[in-house]
Parts: sequence; C-alpha cells; structure tokens
Amino acid sequence: MSVKGESKGVRIRVLGSGREVGRAAIAIEHRERLVLLDYGFNFDENDQPIYPLHVRPKDVEALVLTHSHLDHIGAAPSLYISVKPRLLGTSLTFDVSRVLLYDMIKLNGPNLIFDTRTVDEMLAVAESVDYERPVEAGDFTLTLANSGHIPGSASVLVDVGDHKILYTSDMNTVETKLTPSHRLAGVKADTVIIESTYSNVTHPDRSLTEKEFVEAAQDVVKRGGKVLVPAFSVARGQEIMSVLEERRFSWPVWVDGMIRNVLDLYLAHSSFLRDPRLLARAAENQKVVKGWSERKRALKEPGVIIASAGMLKGGPSLYYYARMVGNERDAVFLVSYQAPNTPGRLALEEGVFFDGERKAPVKARLQLFDFSSHTDWKGVIQTLRQVSGLQRVVLVHGEPDGQVLLANRIREELGVDVIVPQNGDVIELG
Repeated sequence: MSVKGESKGVRIRVLGSGREVGRAAIAIEHRERLVLLDYGFNFDENDQPIYPLHVRPKDVEALVLTHSHLDHIGAAPSLYISVKPRLLGTSLTFDVSRVLLYDMIKLNGPNLIFDTRTVDEMLAVAESVDYERPVEAGDFTLTLANSGHIPGSASVLVDVGDHKILYTSDMNTVETKLTPSHRLAGVKADTVIIESTYSNVTHPDRSLTEKEFVEAAQDVVKRGGKVLVPAFSVARGQEIMSVLEERRFSWPVWVDGMIRNVLDLYLAHSSFLRDPRLLARAAENQKVVKGWSERKRALKEPGVIIASAGMLKGGPSLYYYARMVGNERDAVFLVSYQAPNTPGRLALEEGVFFDGERKAPVKARLQLFDFSSHTDWKGVIQTLRQVSGLQRVVLVHGEPDGQVLLANRIREELGVDVIVPQNGDVIELG
C-alpha cells in the first residue's frame, strides 16, 4: 500500500517513527492539504538532532501536538520560522512544551535551526483544545481524547473524506497515580495508527511494582543509606513522588531538577490529574531542592532523592550518582527507559559508572523498576479490539523485530490488515 505520486484521495505519510522509537511525525493528506500529527526528533550518539522528513509549512492545515515529550514536539518550531500553521493541543501540553523546548535550546542551541523566539512565536498561535470537542481544520475534523500516557496527552481522531483515522500517539491502558487509562473505548475508525514501543514486552502489575519499589526504598534507608531515583522531568518524577506519598513513606524525600518546574505546571493544571490532591500533598510534604546547600544536605541523611535526568546523562541526577555510586549502603533505582550508550544503560549492562571522563564499578545497589507510561503488546491488542469498524492497523513508534511479532499477533487475533511502514512510506486510503 506504499506508493508515490499525487492522489486526490486520503493518504498517510510517515515522516518519522517508522520502524523506530521516537521522532514521531505523521501527515494525513487530502486535496494537497495536510494535518500533521506531532513533529518531534531523536538525537544521535553525539546529541545531534535527527529531524523528521520535511514538509512545506505552507501546506499544513494544522499541527497537533499530542504531548510534550521532545520526540513528539522537538522539531515543531522549525515549521514556524516563516509561516504560522494552526497549532492544536491541550493547554498543559503547550505550557510544558515551552519549558522543555527552552531547555533543549539551552543545551543544543548551536545545532538547531530555531531559537526561543521561534518557540514563542509558535506558542503564540496555539489553540487549546478540550478532550472530545471536535475542531474543524479545512476538510479535516479533529477530535482529541485522553491517551493516558502523561497528564495532558492526547490521541487524535481525524475525520476526512470517507475515512476516520485514529492516531493513538503514546498511550497507556492502565491508570497511574497521575493519569487514568486512555479513553479510546468505542471509537469508530477504519484505520488506527498505533504505537508499538513495547511490542514484545508484558509489563508487570502496576500495584505490585509500586509495592516492591517502596519496600526496596525502605530497606535501603533503614540500613542508613540513600536512594537516588533518576527520573524523567515530565510525569515520571511526579509519579514517583505520588507513589511514595500514597504509601506513606516516612523518610525525607528530596525533589531536584526540572521535575520541580513541571510539578508546578501540573498543579496549576490540576484538572488533567487523576488525583490532584495526592500530588499536592506530595509537593507539600516532600522537600524541593532550591540550591547547592540543600543538594549537599540531601546527601548527608538517609532518604530518597528524585532527580532529573532519567538516564543519568546530566542534570542533578548525575551529580548525586557520582557521589553515591561507590557506597554499598546507597542505592540507585532506575524507573525510566535507559537508551543505548547512556550511563544508566551502561550501569545495568556492565555494572560500570561512566560520566564521560572516568569509569568506576557500581557498588551501590542497582535496581530497575517498570513504571512505563506506554502500553505493552497486550494493551495494543486490547485497544484495537475496542475500535469499531477497524479495517487496517499501522504500527509506528517501535523496534522493527518486535513490530513483526506484534503484526502477526494482530492479524491472527483480529483478522485485519497490518502495515509496518518505514519513514517515507505513503499509505493510500483512497
């Protein structure tokens, strides 16, 4: 179903996330106009940005940002340098996106084709959209639904021509402390473009993971140690705060890095939270690190330190890691995905600490806990079963080998066509 050339019907162009995790960018085209669903990028081993495939901004009827992770929003400002397409998403996504894009520019500015002014100009035209409220954009009708991934995240139903296309973006089928499970049951769509990040993984029971995490933390602090929890600034850090608060963890909990900034935005947009009172209580009872004196103090007493960045590549988590990794009483609890060649992955695979300059054995207790905000393969199939009128499935945002296995499972269980496109493929719907 992948072809080239002009078409007067509806077609899907895969600009990013084809047979790869991240760099999400999907174009839905009709009558030479298009709606973009995300426009993010990945980073190579040298932290250089890898952009999605190009589209002409003047052809964009609207860009929908489904949530604020950089692999979904990172390249979006590049579309707003000369023209200003409509920009749609939730209010929380826009506010968090500004924080993350500013920080990305601070770290990677010389390697980017836009700056903070471009971000401001992009967000100046942003239109906040409520869940389940259809929005007209040319020939397209767009409806956002809660995807359950992080607070403010959305899936998008695109109604155009004779087709209804559901783009799940990143989604979760189980509730977390921050978000309910996704709201996709009963959706009518002939085509579903669905994430497959964990296409060959079965996540453990969430409540069991939370219980094991808190009990492990208690074990460390009772022995006089400290627990470092490197966590993503967006959602994962606040999730861990909420887990510890709900289970009445009685030792000091310190919160450091950009987690603090996003925490403030979540509390300001509390309607997007499943249990805003729980996060507010965690924010009140736990200690926000505001300077170097408190950072040093956190290292002097038993307790938990939640700090960005989640893969230990930088930020305050690397500062704490370097000072705790050699102490057998201390622990490092990884709760986020650890990409290849990151310090976190190196610690897991080789038991080695590396900060870019020196290597040392990891003597601290090291554990990985599955707090993923993505669904697993079972959740993908469960979600597809809830869609009525389904004819075809497009798997994106996943590793190729796992996608092949998942595609076969979907064909066998649901009897529908499954496409695993690569970047640049065009899927004609007619």
